[in-house]
Amino acid sequence: MLKFIKKLFAKEEIQEEKIGLNELESWLNEKTKPIFENLDNNINQITSKINDEKQKVDENLKILETAKLQNPKIPERVKTIMEGNRDAFIKKTKQFFSNIDTDYNNYNELIEKCNKVNHEIDSLGKGTARSYQILNEFFAREAENVARNIKNIENYSKDIKNSIKDNKISIINKIKNDIESIKNKIKLKEQYSDELNNENNNLKNNETKKSETEKKINEIKSSSGYEDYRKLLEEKENVKSKLSGIENRIFHDFSVLEKALKKYAKIALENEKLILDYLSNSIITLIKDNELEILKILDSLKNAIDELGLDDKKKEKSLEKIGELDGVYLMKIRDDFGTEKQRLNEITSSIENNESNNELESNNNELNNVKTNIENLNNKISNLNNELEKININKLKENLANEVNDVVNSKIIIS
Repeated sequence: MLKFIKKLFAKEEIQEEKIGLNELESWLNEKTKPIFENLDNNINQITSKINDEKQKVDENLKILETAKLQNPKIPERVKTIMEGNRDAFIKKTKQFFSNIDTDYNNYNELIEKCNKVNHEIDSLGKGTARSYQILNEFFAREAENVARNIKNIENYSKDIKNSIKDNKISIINKIKNDIESIKNKIKLKEQYSDELNNENNNLKNNETKKSETEKKINEIKSSSGYEDYRKLLEEKENVKSKLSGIENRIFHDFSVLEKALKKYAKIALENEKLILDYLSNSIITLIKDNELEILKILDSLKNAIDELGLDDKKKEKSLEKIGELDGVYLMKIRDDFGTEKQRLNEITSSIENNESNNELESNNNELNNVKTNIENLNNKISNLNNELEKININKLKENLANEVNDVVNSKIIIS
């Protein structure tokens, strides 16, 4: 007997249920159907009361409109004021009640309409406060009946909003939005996963290409053609060093004469440009000076040296250097520079036409491009992994299941 009584009062255990995400909304609609049916029934009852109230206020407004003064002997001016305020009050109240609309397509729309009613009641109260106060002096009972109608409408509007709130409609709607959100995140995760697979394949292909290109580069560097190329590079540097040495030598020669030549240029005006060109860029000017006009200038400088106002030491060094810069010396400088310059051009041409060099340059460019691709792909893969880690579908389903269980008193697991 005792076991039977315990069983009778024992709370029925809720059975665990596994539901697929795609079936969850249909399942939820079925489970919450009684909630909505009960809510709709409750709303219909309240809206029926609102309609009754609208009918009652029509009757009460007619009574107010035809009400007779208990003291008909009041002054005409007061009577006129009363009539004006009664007409204004009745007109505004009728307009308010005619604007009440309880038809709705969804609960959010109904809540908005209830909010609108409450707002319009506030406006009506402010707009009729003086009229109501005056009418209350003459027709207290009739005015209070209309005020009670308005108050009832306000209460019914609040009842509708509270009914919707108490039935957890907003939570149920949120759950439905969460269902769609998880579905979208599953699609997004699949999209990220596909993209990640593609990028990993691209990375693998680029790493293979990198290894192949590095192998080609090593093969080129081991070839006889590359050895010839390397020797050409060494020879090019040697020739450039010789050219630099020749340039420095002739530059130094004219640097010794710089002060004397600048002073002389002011005297020998017809040769001023050539003198300044030699001081600015000695080797180029020497190459262009086919007739070696500089020799005549140096000879004239030697003859005019005493007129330039140089100190003895500078004059002595200048005369010594003029003696060194004879035709044989300058011709040799020019010929040596021309020979080395020509050799540099030949070597440069050989380097540019060297097949190993061209292959090496092409493969080095390819290698740099591949390395850049690998770096970009690694960054993209890292970003995709980070985005995938942010989307925890199991956790989202677990949270959603908890929300559903709280609303419909169930024990579901979302698969």
